[in-house]
Amino acid sequence: MRNTVRKRYFLKNEEAVSEEFTVLPALSVVMIGFALFVILLAQTYLVYADRIDRLQSYQTADGLLQKLTNPDCFFIRESGLIDVHLLQDDTYFLQQFFEKYTKAGLHFLLQLHWNNQLWEYPNPGESNPLSRTAVSKGIGVYLNEAQTIPGTLTIVLWKVS
Repeated sequence: MRNTVRKRYFLKNEEAVSEEFTVLPALSVVMIGFALFVILLAQTYLVYADRIDRLQSYQTADGLLQKLTNPDCFFIRESGLIDVHLLQDDTYFLQQFFEKYTKAGLHFLLQLHWNNQLWEYPNPGESNPLSRTAVSKGIGVYLNEAQTIPGTLTIVLWKVS
């Protein structure tokens, strides 16, 4: 006697249960997870770029402050004090200094605060940018031969797009 083996092809089997709808929930969970991962990665990149931009703004503002407090600057006296009268009377140097950086897209404000008085150059007017960076330095303010008081020199920097 011979054994006959019947081959059943699975392509022609119409008795099976279709499982295509049981994979959809798992696939949707995987796709949601992938989308959240991409969003998290993009947010991380944006925050990193924003922090690098802020760090560069602080470094630029600090560089400006170093240039303005340099002993070679016209309103800095030999002992490292700011001469208020020279600073307030001769603003031509400051105007040229500001124009040079304004052409590069950087706008800044110089503030000198001493003895409950505040001197700003240029006049801030109505300009109120949302993203500003400020760097301050304590410095002596020379008022006259008999009076030198502590003060604060501040650079407020913002970028115009």
